[in-house]
Amino acid sequence: MKIDVFGAIFLDRYIYEEGGNTQIVESIGGSGLSIALGLHLLGHNVKFYGNIGHDDRKIKIFNLLKKNYFQVDNISIKSGVTGLFTAKNDKVTMVERGVNAELLTINVEELRNEYAVVTTELNKSSLQRILSYNWEKIFLDVGPRPHILEDIILPDNVIKIGNAKEDEKSPCHIVKLGPNGAKWGNTLVAGNNISLPYTIGAGDLFDTILIDSILKEKDRRTALNLAVGYAEECCKIKGGFKFNKLKGKMDLKTH
Repeated sequence: MKIDVFGAIFLDRYIYEEGGNTQIVESIGGSGLSIALGLHLLGHNVKFYGNIGHDDRKIKIFNLLKKNYFQVDNISIKSGVTGLFTAKNDKVTMVERGVNAELLTINVEELRNEYAVVTTELNKSSLQRILSYNWEKIFLDVGPRPHILEDIILPDNVIKIGNAKEDEKSPCHIVKLGPNGAKWGNTLVAGNNISLPYTIGAGDLFDTILIDSILKEKDRRTALNLAVGYAEECCKIKGGFKFNKLKGKMDLKTH
């Protein structure tokens, strides 16, 4: 499948303090980039569009992406700073948007016009422009800033994904319910109802598995079951982008 993904790029920094010891874990971040890399690792033909600064954070992120043979040709290098997301003991302490707030550079002639994935991490003007293009289907994660959708008219081919709070502000087709599972219309899949320790990043993995399942024409219940199962397993692992860490625990091919 040809998928064009549009979203933010962050260097994620996780600080864990346990028993007098401090551990710092860094990884690639941003919902858009995390979903794009996950779909790439699942075998899809992915192009990712995002902004990154000309700084040390860019070097770290590009090194991590190149280790996974991820194409960076459509990432625009801007003169400002790369976004930085910081969390301490799984609680967000700082979000520095950096150049994610700027317009995306998009060469319309390079778009494949098949499937698009987009998040509200983007500059609003960029989001509106992307939604105006001709796509077979658009997957829109309404997080983390659902308020920017208030006066945007969405095309009919959009599937909106969000958590329960985001669904209240901008009603979604698919709703992530945390430990209670997820729902898609009248189809509800229960979760394990357990409060797990490392929840940051679980929503991005949910989206990745869900989109992969939909593109592989799985039915709603199967798609939700897979997405909920992987997201729950993700919450047992420290750090941000956890796709590679799950490979040894679960079959991430999803068939």
